[in-house]
Amino acid sequence: MIHIPDDFQAANSDNKDILYYSKKRLMFKNQFGINIGLLAVFICSIGLGHAAENTELAQLLNMSQVLLNNPTQTSNRPLSNEANFTSSTWLNGLPNISIKHLGSIDNSNIHEQELSLNLPIKSPSLYTSDKQLKQFTQAIVDQQRALQGLYLSGLLRQSLWDQRLASVKLSQLIRKATLLNKLYAQQKQLAEIGELPIANFLLLERELIDIDLDKITIIQSKNEAMTLFTQLTGQTDIPQDIAETARPLVGTSQTENDLTQHPLWQLQQLQQQQQMLIINSQQAGEQDPWTVSLTAKNTSDGIVDDKQLGIGITVPITFGSALSQSELSGWQQSHAEQMINRDRTYLELTNQLKILRQQQHNLLDQQALLTRALSLSRTITEELAKVKDQSQVSYEVWLRRYMDALDTESRLAINLVMQQQLHSQQLQALGISL
Repeated sequence: MIHIPDDFQAANSDNKDILYYSKKRLMFKNQFGINIGLLAVFICSIGLGHAAENTELAQLLNMSQVLLNNPTQTSNRPLSNEANFTSSTWLNGLPNISIKHLGSIDNSNIHEQELSLNLPIKSPSLYTSDKQLKQFTQAIVDQQRALQGLYLSGLLRQSLWDQRLASVKLSQLIRKATLLNKLYAQQKQLAEIGELPIANFLLLERELIDIDLDKITIIQSKNEAMTLFTQLTGQTDIPQDIAETARPLVGTSQTENDLTQHPLWQLQQLQQQQQMLIINSQQAGEQDPWTVSLTAKNTSDGIVDDKQLGIGITVPITFGSALSQSELSGWQQSHAEQMINRDRTYLELTNQLKILRQQQHNLLDQQALLTRALSLSRTITEELAKVKDQSQVSYEVWLRRYMDALDTESRLAINLVMQQQLHSQQLQALGISL
């Protein structure tokens, strides 16, 4: 919560250190001021220099993942059942049984029956390839989960910082309204006794209406952020400490190395490697199984009954590529599309990081300029208040300078929050979850 300094005190009989405007004479005695020191306290209070990572945010991410993966019966989203896929270790398909019966047609009374059990066995090379494929599949599943966590982290960060920005803006508007209400009550009282023009407090009333209009929009944004947060976590209390400034960002020169750790980048890399493994396996003919046949045969001619048992194996022989040209063309097209998607992802992530880092520099420049502008606004307002002979135009100029000073302070407070938000956005762009 931003501290609201008592910059402006209402007129009363016990306090002569007040602002009042009477008989075209504005007297001001150094009680007005936007306290820059208080903003320094605010900088510390919003946590630009935390020494430890925020574990509370990680707990919120866990809540979101649990809620997403285990929806309640009352949820509008259907229950998700995780599929359990398995494959045989050595078989490359389903076994089959072959039954034959042969009889003579020349009245020799010879009959032959044959029963065969055919087992499609994986070749040693296919067994090794499938083992590698399982490892790739598990790695892809892990990266998909990491990508889901990053996606939820992005939504959580958005809801948290939208709510925080709305809260800061609302606090600044409330503070501004409080100061103007005190001045409005004083000006109205003096106008009623004829010491001030009615236009003085009407100008203030107009400013207060603008503040109320801004508050409606900000409250709507705050409610929307709160709705998203509750939908993600099932919670209604937003933590006070949402800063992630303890998690350092790397330098621009290491952008490429940083992106190699991004879940989306790693997922596409794994998918490409998995595809190449499948292509090479099929091209080498490893997908064609070795067939082992267990055969029982009975031959009878009415006198002799011959029973036989045997085993046979069929091994495919590959010369060149086992893929047809159409299959090879399809794989080449799919591989080219994956390369394009990978390059697009890299360019998009790199561009996003560059934009965020430029915004960071801009916010720091704005902070320095706003601090200077705030000091100047305070000095200008005090000097305008010291002018003895005032006209209505002079009063309006002073009021406008006073409003500008309050707005500058608000912009500086919002700038500090936006710097923290931008830090979280850069972590998101680097693929770092909560």
